[in-house]
Amino acid sequence: MEILEIAKLLGESIAKDKRMIEFDKAKAEYENDAELQATLKEYEVQQQALQMEMLKEDKDNFTIDVINERINLLYEMIVSNDSFLKLNRLQVEVNDLMNEVNNTITCAITGEDPKSACTHNCATCHSQCH
Repeated sequence: MEILEIAKLLGESIAKDKRMIEFDKAKAEYENDAELQATLKEYEVQQQALQMEMLKEDKDNFTIDVINERINLLYEMIVSNDSFLKLNRLQVEVNDLMNEVNNTITCAITGEDPKSACTHNCATCHSQCH
């Protein structure tokens, strides 16, 4: 079997993994959460407004403070949103999965487990590289 065929099979297997399936569902929930999307949009607009105000020669500190307060409130709303939290949690799980896959491939190629210091003595190794 060719390397790219094997890579395709690996990709298809990863796509079927429960972590990937849950991540895809969470991503759709995140993208379809109208309240969260509106908050994210306003956060972006407020960031731009703050940047514009900061670039002015005659900065209005009161306006800057008001915008900063709003940005902080929006930030708290975003990071406490269930869709946001779920997506972030599942992103960590997907990242961990991909790191495991990459470490396994690296181990198979080099014979060394990238997660541990290799002693070059297979008798001391607890990985399944060989």
